[in-house]
Amino acid sequence: MRRLTLLFTKISNIFGMAAIFFMGFLMLGTTLDVTVRALQGKPISGVFELAELSMVLVVFLGLGWTQLDRSHIRVTLLVDKLPIGIRRILETVSWAAAALLLLLLAIPATHDAINSFLIKEFRWGYVEFPVWWAKIILALGLWFGFLQMSLDAIITALHGPKKQSEVTDMY
Repeated sequence: MRRLTLLFTKISNIFGMAAIFFMGFLMLGTTLDVTVRALQGKPISGVFELAELSMVLVVFLGLGWTQLDRSHIRVTLLVDKLPIGIRRILETVSWAAAALLLLLLAIPATHDAINSFLIKEFRWGYVEFPVWWAKIILALGLWFGFLQMSLDAIITALHGPKKQSEVTDMY
């Protein structure tokens, strides 16, 4: 189990770094685009289109990284007060439900990514911009999120819920 969690950590870190790259583009590209638009009266071609895709990629590539330290938005005020057995069941069900939701998103996203790749899909904006590659990355992010949430459900079922201070030690 330890090797599997280490593998998931490495993959999460790779996806997280990619998410940071796209976040950096959003910040710098958008700032530069706004500056050029203010000075010259017209935007930089392609920045808007890539910014749209970057927003999606930041979220879904960062999903696994956020899960490593349980940084997703969640309220644990009542759950923390429950006996450990009930808490273990509730957290296991929660991670399993999150995994199921991501699976329900990953399946159609995969079909869409395959179709998009086969037709080399693009969208028109200021420029003709390919989107098939972003759909593939989105599907990969969803599948990885599904696997990671499933692993967390199994770990929680077997070993019980982790306190926030123990979360980073788990990975």
